[in-house]
Amino acid sequence: MPPSTNLSMSWFIQYLRPVKWRMLALFLLLLAATAMQLVQPIIVERFIDMAIAQGALNVLLSLAGVYLAVAVANQLVTVTVDYLGNDVAWRSTNRIRSSLLRHCLRLDMRFHNLKTPGEMIERIDGDVIHMSNFFANFIVQIAASAILLIGILGYMFMINWPIALTMTVFTLLAIGVMLAIRNVGVASSQAERQASAELFGLIEERIAGIEDVQANGGVPRLMNRYHRAMRAVFRSGRRAWMHRVTPWNTTVALYTLAVTAVMLMGVRLYMNDEITLGTLFLIYQYTSMLNDPIEQIGDRMQDFQKAKSGMRRSRELLSLRSEIADGADDTLPDGPLGVSFENVDFGYNEDKQVLHGISFELRPGERLGLVGRTGSGKSSISRLLLRLYNINGGTIRIGGKDIRSLRMETLYGKVGMVTQDVQLFDGSLRDNLTLFNPELTDEMILETTGRLGLKQWIDAMPEGLDTPISTGGTSLSAGEAQLFALTRVFLTKPSLVILDEPSSRLDAATEAALQSAVDQLLSECTGIVIAHRLSTLDSVDKILVLQGGHVVEFGAREELAKRPDSHYGRLLRTNNQEELA
Repeated sequence: MPPSTNLSMSWFIQYLRPVKWRMLALFLLLLAATAMQLVQPIIVERFIDMAIAQGALNVLLSLAGVYLAVAVANQLVTVTVDYLGNDVAWRSTNRIRSSLLRHCLRLDMRFHNLKTPGEMIERIDGDVIHMSNFFANFIVQIAASAILLIGILGYMFMINWPIALTMTVFTLLAIGVMLAIRNVGVASSQAERQASAELFGLIEERIAGIEDVQANGGVPRLMNRYHRAMRAVFRSGRRAWMHRVTPWNTTVALYTLAVTAVMLMGVRLYMNDEITLGTLFLIYQYTSMLNDPIEQIGDRMQDFQKAKSGMRRSRELLSLRSEIADGADDTLPDGPLGVSFENVDFGYNEDKQVLHGISFELRPGERLGLVGRTGSGKSSISRLLLRLYNINGGTIRIGGKDIRSLRMETLYGKVGMVTQDVQLFDGSLRDNLTLFNPELTDEMILETTGRLGLKQWIDAMPEGLDTPISTGGTSLSAGEAQLFALTRVFLTKPSLVILDEPSSRLDAATEAALQSAVDQLLSECTGIVIAHRLSTLDSVDKILVLQGGHVVEFGAREELAKRPDSHYGRLLRTNNQEELA
């Protein structure tokens, strides 16, 4: 079923609820500002009429002083309203960003494989930015504009009802037209956001692969794609803008007619001595002010169209559900965990199977070496153990329990994985080693890094564990990166560890120094080693050979090494490393 895009008040009210008192203060301040806007023309009217009648100088000075005080107070209130409105906007929209990010982090890998990081940044931040004005100003400013309109029209009915009736008809027509065509720009605004997301996805994708782009002469082709994407953003943005300003253009035309009619009526009344010059000024001032709240409503309607497109896209994203359903069981045995695959079938796409009927069993504390050529399914097995994907058939058990019955948090707390690529985050060296876990002490970090051979590198850093690290400013050698990844995993004290090509980035000397530390750490847990180098598998207990997603050999390493018909044994005897790749 496609996700529903119908907007409901309850969806965004949940984000406004924590800032309700700030919104109340904002509303009261807007009421005060509205009252001062209404009072200022009345003071000027009295001043003009009293000046023409040659009133007392002290009274005129008093009126001027009152007007000045009201004007200053109005400016102060306006500044406070702007500050408070932006505060409300950021607090509420940051909660939306947080919800979107948390939700995206919980979606399965199939979703993330289809979305580029650049596109997701635009979905999480770019779409929400357009909701900011809506959250900050829409409700309170619509209410304040309505109060200002009522105040102006109510006072005008006390002065001259034909003029007030003309202004009322204009107001109703303008608001009615805006309400009738309020959604005219929503679809085009949504298309604009999608084009922008695709542009950001293209930029992020190509910058991430800058080495390949430059080395293979891909810059001209990249720029060609960039210009096409920019053209799409420009065209969709122009179409969206033209649709969004339609309500404003309509009100401008209506306002021109209303001002002409009101001023003609006002001048006639003044020429007939039915109103004073001050009253004529008041009529002119109120007519001019009448357009301000209507323009405010028009601007908010444009904000509403932008926000509505962002809300639709955000709700659409939040309505997506991961195919990885969290289990309810939060218990796993202490110590090393056993692993079993029972006729497991898996494919990244429905039309192509990667694993076919995989079955094997690993007892607690044993070490398994996965052998196979590229594309044989070695890395797929590791991803399935972490439930990054759902299996198509069969059962995977860890600690005797079907992993589908386990809570994801419980599974990740017991299973660790060391990958070939190491991601750095903005923060200190300590934060990067612990992944921002404050429960891991410096003593635990230094003890683990000492066993892995990384402590000497840490001691050479200018500020030790407090040394700042950024994603682009600090580089690690291949060996350091592998040690870095090992430290992260073993600091969590896992019961099952998956080492994905642990020696692929290490030279022979570094690999030898690392092996003893890995052996010590693996003695406390079950281990699965995916390797290209046969030397990496010298300490494993069992070997699983994969070919084309099928198990072609499984058994004890020493037994397979001695068998003349063993695939693994033949690799050892011929030292044919290329067959593993």
